[in-house]
Amino acid sequence: MMGQTLFTALIALFWVAEFAFAGVVVYWFVTQGFSDEEKGAASGVKPLESKSFTRTSLLMWGGFFLAIVLLIVVGA
Repeated sequence: MMGQTLFTALIALFWVAEFAFAGVVVYWFVTQGFSDEEKGAASGVKPLESKSFTRTSLLMWGGFFLAIVLLIVVGA
């Protein structure tokens, strides 16, 4: 049987992992999608997608993480 301390630690680990993953997603979108196109053209690297598509994708990810947090908070 799992003790209360271990359960609390696992919940904390879950939240840390969730926010770390969200940070990676935000970092990826910001560095890839919002990169300066003029700077990229000079170095030969082209952005993977347009800024508007990146903004839409980032908002969808934000909504996803917000829904997870709300489901956990409301369900608790």
